[in-house]
Amino acid sequence: MSASRRDLRAARESRAGAAARVRFLVVQALLLDLLFAVGAVAAWPIYRSGTFVLTVAAGLLVAHVVAALGMRWRWSGWWVALAALGGYVLLGLPVAAPGSLVSPSAALRGFIGVLTAPVTGWKDLLTLELPLGSYQTTLAPTLFLFIALPTLALSVAWRSSRWWIVAVPAGLLLTVFGVVFGARELTAPLSIGSFSLAREVLVGAAAIVAALGVVVWRTRSERRRALATAVAASGVRTTGPATRGLVGRAAVATTMVALAVVGAGAWGPWALAGQTRDVARSAVDPVLEIAQTLSPLAQYRGAFTDDDAYAATLFTVDAPDQVDRLRLATLPYYDGRTARAVDPATGPGDPATAFTRVPSRLDSAGGDAVDLTVTVDTLDGIWLPTAGSLQSVSFDGARAADLSDGFFHNVATGAAVELIDGGLESGDSYRLSAAVDSPVAAASLEPSRSGPSLPDTVVPESLREWIEAQGVSGGGSGLETLIELLRARGYLSHALTVDPTTPPAWLTDLGTDDFQPSRAGHSTDRIDDLFTQLLDRQREVGGTDDATLVAGVGDEEQFAVAGMLIADQLGFDARVVVGTRLTSTQELPTCDDGSCRGGDLAAWIEVQDAGGSWTALDVTPQHETFPSPDLEQRQDPQNPTDVRREQAESVLPADANPADGTERSDDVTEEGADLEPLWFALRVTGVSLLGLTILFGPLLAIVAAKAFRRRSRRRSPDVVERFTGGWQEFVDTAVDHGYPVPRTQTRQELAALYAGEDAAPGARLATWADRSVFDVAPPSAEENAEFWRIVDAERSRLAAEKTFWQRLRARVSLRSLRSRRPRVGDGARAARR
Repeated sequence: MSASRRDLRAARESRAGAAARVRFLVVQALLLDLLFAVGAVAAWPIYRSGTFVLTVAAGLLVAHVVAALGMRWRWSGWWVALAALGGYVLLGLPVAAPGSLVSPSAALRGFIGVLTAPVTGWKDLLTLELPLGSYQTTLAPTLFLFIALPTLALSVAWRSSRWWIVAVPAGLLLTVFGVVFGARELTAPLSIGSFSLAREVLVGAAAIVAALGVVVWRTRSERRRALATAVAASGVRTTGPATRGLVGRAAVATTMVALAVVGAGAWGPWALAGQTRDVARSAVDPVLEIAQTLSPLAQYRGAFTDDDAYAATLFTVDAPDQVDRLRLATLPYYDGRTARAVDPATGPGDPATAFTRVPSRLDSAGGDAVDLTVTVDTLDGIWLPTAGSLQSVSFDGARAADLSDGFFHNVATGAAVELIDGGLESGDSYRLSAAVDSPVAAASLEPSRSGPSLPDTVVPESLREWIEAQGVSGGGSGLETLIELLRARGYLSHALTVDPTTPPAWLTDLGTDDFQPSRAGHSTDRIDDLFTQLLDRQREVGGTDDATLVAGVGDEEQFAVAGMLIADQLGFDARVVVGTRLTSTQELPTCDDGSCRGGDLAAWIEVQDAGGSWTALDVTPQHETFPSPDLEQRQDPQNPTDVRREQAESVLPADANPADGTERSDDVTEEGADLEPLWFALRVTGVSLLGLTILFGPLLAIVAAKAFRRRSRRRSPDVVERFTGGWQEFVDTAVDHGYPVPRTQTRQELAALYAGEDAAPGARLATWADRSVFDVAPPSAEENAEFWRIVDAERSRLAAEKTFWQRLRARVSLRSLRSRRPRVGDGARAARR
């Protein structure tokens, strides 16, 4: 009866112990999960996507499963890491790169991106504009972190009573990730009445509180366990309530944290107002390799000199009424030779004009939200039509993934480029979401500065003289007047010469046979010619009648640069825009029914108000009033002098600038073999080898280390060390196969412990090893060969006792590498000496 009661009591104690163990594991996991959740909140602004939530949930699930299995089956650290890495590889493509599943080729690229993301994926997080959404494989680093760090934290916290504190900094690293890779600017603070608290302060405070919660609970748990062990061993119980002093300590800690949060929330926004955050993103300049293309303004006239290009449809657009024009390129820089998209002094890395990918959705300051669809026809080059302030872009068709990869956008200028290999093709289509501001009258604009910003070397003196001669006031009203006078006294011409028998299509569409030659280009010299014509005519005729003052001949290439220079002289920031008009209140070319032809290309200027908004101003000269014949005689001749071919010397052009160089003509034939397939194969092979190295490199390193150790033992120059090394090899093999690590046993005791059905080989090895150490005469080389033969046979016997997976685990086990036993050979040789 008493035995039955003892058994029943033991069973109850066993069940109670198991239940307590389960409660410990669950509570420990929940507290760490709270710390992981704070890390997810810190990283949310990087993505702001539902896919991010799914990625975090999947990563934490894998981490819990791997940590639990590792604890249940007592896996070593290497096996836990390998299981976590396997979970990352399996879930990487469907969870972290769902957009790559549209086609086999995209899936292959996505899988390669997932494999390389732990090493190279961080650059995308720093160079792309936030939020990232689920763009390409940018979620892969997050999945990797939310598997690796929680697996480490849970495994250490569940399995170690000594090193559990490592779990806390491992969990805090997730919050650090969200801060380091976050945005440059602080988010808007949360306001409660007159009190405001920055979101970053809340996240930091939550991380500290969660970490303190883990430490306090685990410390108390360890203390209770130690007291329970002492009570069970001595039978003496502690007196007094277990919570003595706990309430006071908790109150003090809570007060300190609350004061720190309130103080940081009150002082932080004031101290950091207008400051950018020092994050890793601030130290990385986005770099865009722009193809060598001419400035779109320099290519503008080519659409009018070729009738086929003039009539060809570049693209079609389906846009609402709020969109009155589309931009192809924005050119804010002028150096006296050409208008450029990128500042030649700083290059494409300048944050103000850097082109970056659009991974998800961009924030817009305001305006009417519009959606439009653009379908490419004959449009070539790198510039893509956009409207307003871009918010998001999505491509359609079989090349959607490749087009998305090659799409780059400039937030400051609103321009976009497509750098897909092979260029644009007919049928490429994409949808834009943008914000379009309402038109603003030019007269209401206010300049942001009191004088010009361009150097005098790029602004012709004739332009400044012409502005003074008009006697207009400054500000927006003066700018509007000067632009109107420039257009009214100019004359539209797209060519230097025409054939009178077959006039070009652009001249026919103007409804006139009158032609005035105009030289191409928009350098300082060309703009000087334009304003010199205007000044000479005004001095000769006088008065203010625009019809008699028509003199400046050119097209929007020259007049757009002229308008930009005029605005700069009045204190306005201005830029040239090349694009197409969808609607116009004036008699200017527009895209009919959304079909934009080469002849619909236009150039205008955008002027910035002191408030930061941009306003478009047309600069197209008139074509109804023909210039005076007196001035006509001073124009460039319609029939230029023929150049004799035999006397002409070819002059090589200067190297093109990456910001405005053009693509090479199709007439230039590249000679030599096409190595692109070879380079692609080498890239795929290299990335695959890198992924295999990341996966299996550590395991191969362990196997190689053991092989090198065995070789050095077998070939040691000292006979005694060859015997002792052989014995150590036998012991290390047994330890790797799961046998106990040697403590204080003799060699004969270890031989019996590691022996199989036949204990003689092990005993013989022990006897021989003892002889090599303690005998005066060392063993011979023949005995050494026999000794190592027995060692190899015992190693094979130990491996044969295990299954395939157990043998594989033994090969990569670190138990024998971690053990450090003294080399007795050295002591024996010293004793003999």
